[in-house]
Order: sequence, then structure tokens, then C-alpha cells
Amino acid sequence: MLRTLLIIIITGLSFQGMAQSSVQEILKEIEKNNPKLKAHQQYLEAQKLGIRSLDNLANPEVEWEKSFSSPEGKPYEILLSQSFDFPTSYIYKNQLKEERIANLKNIREKTRQEVLLESELLCFELIYRNKQNKELSKRMKNAEQLSVFFQKKLKAGDGNILELNKIKMLALNTKNQLQLVQSRISNLKQDLRKQNGGIELDFKLEDYPALQLDENAKSHIEKAVNADPYLKQLSSTEQMASKEISLVKTASLPKITIGYRYLGSDIMKEANGVKLGVSIPLWENKNKVKQAKLMKQFHMEEFSYQKMEKENEYEKLFQTFSNLKSSLKDYQNVFSEKQYDTLLRKAMNYGEISGIEYLTESIYYYDSFDTYLEIEYNYFNTKAKLLRYLL
Repeated sequence: MLRTLLIIIITGLSFQGMAQSSVQEILKEIEKNNPKLKAHQQYLEAQKLGIRSLDNLANPEVEWEKSFSSPEGKPYEILLSQSFDFPTSYIYKNQLKEERIANLKNIREKTRQEVLLESELLCFELIYRNKQNKELSKRMKNAEQLSVFFQKKLKAGDGNILELNKIKMLALNTKNQLQLVQSRISNLKQDLRKQNGGIELDFKLEDYPALQLDENAKSHIEKAVNADPYLKQLSSTEQMASKEISLVKTASLPKITIGYRYLGSDIMKEANGVKLGVSIPLWENKNKVKQAKLMKQFHMEEFSYQKMEKENEYEKLFQTFSNLKSSLKDYQNVFSEKQYDTLLRKAMNYGEISGIEYLTESIYYYDSFDTYLEIEYNYFNTKAKLLRYLL
């Protein structure tokens, strides 16, 4: 029994680890558990029901009338009637209904993309902070070892208090940086847990995912803009505005009322018949066609403007990406050639440089490596924004 229980626990833990082994798997979990997406789905279902009700028939009317003072046997009358729009209006109403329901998909995709991009950027910052944490932990350990080393040198009369104080200051600064980074990691994990509906995610990634990007700017921007759900939503709204004009025009046609009338009396014979009525649309729809045309023009202008904004946004992102790519490549070439910090330590141990020279060079190296990590983070951050249309 115990063996079976252990197998179940180990299998469960293994499955959990596999489920969160990549940024893509984490995004799948968030898409499944995110409370905003769940609430938005309910909202869209409500919107869909509301849209389906737009082409419902008007409510039937029932009237009853009785005279209490008539000498002709107190007659009474019952009237049952139903109103209809002009038949062509139902064609346009049905077309609008289908297009509005189809457009809900674009609205859902826009919200989904926003949530997943926000979550992906959280993951990327966590990777960046994990890299910082690893590097600062290594520096902290190195600073502690150096502090012991210089204390021994000072006791042996081979060092000076200035070197020791600088090492202590370096250790203190590194410790504070490490605490700030660890605090930021904790906050980011909390934000990621919130994105996942309060369910914990065991995030331990230290490497960015491989993202394939079409580096032809014109081609990429065209694909990104064409796939953008917000622009699709605006384009669909523009098309619906044309249908709205046709629908409003049909509202200027007469409405028809068909009914059944029953007349009864205490002394007279009963009588029944059919009621037919036609409304005369003189004032109710005044200026509505003009309004619908202006709304169509507005939607056309809005789509054109927002498309231009998106293209401009992607162009700027692509330029930033290109610059970051070039800088990142330069830093990677420098840091992949040799372990500069290891060489510095060896040079000091062999007496080729002094302790002060070692500290000065180390700080220069640390600043450069921090810049490298920041550029790497901004590179993948920008790349994710460029590829958000694939989420």
C-alpha cells in the first residue's frame, strides 16, 4: 500500500514538473485557469444571447374591452394582434446577427492575446531575474571567499585595510542586490500565480525559449497586422456598419399588424373578423439613415487609423529588436570567449595584479555582465511582443 502511494505521489510530481517545463506549457495552464478569461467567456456568452434576441418578433398584444352602460346588451370585444416589420428587414437583421456573433471571436482573441502576452512577459522577466539571482549568488560566494582571503593577508602583514574594506563594501552591495532580486522574483511568482487563478506554478526556468521570427521587417509586419484580432474586430464592425444602413432604410418602410377580433353581447349575435393595420413611418426614423452613414464613415476612419498605429508600433519594435540583436551578439562574443572573472582571480593569486586592481576590474566586469543580461532580457521581451499574434 505504501509503495503504491509513493508511486502515485512521484508520478503526480513528475507530471506537474512536465506540465511546467517550458514557457509554452505555463501559458497553456494560464489559458485554462485565468479568471479574467473565464469571466470574459461568460460575458461573451451573454452577449451572444443578447444578439440572438435582436431579431425576435415583437410581443403579441391582447386587448379586452367591455361597455357597462350600453342599452345593446353590454357588448364586449376581444382583440389579438401581432406586429411585423417589413419583410426585408428580417434579412438584414439575420445577417447582422450572424456577423456580430462571428465578431465575438475577435473580441475573445483580443482579450486572450492580452492575457497570454502579459503572462509570457512575466515569465521572461522571471527568467531574467533567475539569471541575475544565479550570478549574484556566485558573486556573493566569491566576495565572502575574498573577504576571508584578505583578512588572512592582513593578519600576515601582506595586505592592507583599504583592500579589506573595499571587499566588504562589495559584499554588502552584492548582498543588497541579491535581496532586491529575490524579492522581485517572489513578487513575479505571485503575479504569475494570480494569472493562473491562484494555482501555484513551480517556475524554475533559467533559459529563454527559442522564438522563430521572420526577420524581413515588411513581411513580418504585414503578417502581424493581418492577424491582429483588434484590427479584425474593427474591420468586422466596419462591414456591419454597411448592413446597418440597409437595415435602417428598411425601418422607413411600413410595419404591418395582423389580428383577430371577436365581438360579443348579451343580446346581440356574436361577431368575429380579421384586423389589418399598417404604420406610417413619418417621424420615428427621421435622420437615422444619415446617422448610420456617419457611423460607417467613423468606423472606416477608425480602422484606417488603428491599422496605421499598429504598423507604426511594429516598425518601432522591429527597429528596437534589430538594435538589441546586434548588441546581444557583440556581448555574447565577448563572454563566450573566456571566463574573465576566473582569469582575474588567477592573476591576483599569482600576484600579477593587486587586490585593488582586482576589485576595479571585477566591478567593471560585473557591470558589463549585468548590461549583457539586461540586453538579453530586452531582446526576448521585444521579440515576444513582435510575435504576440502567434499566441
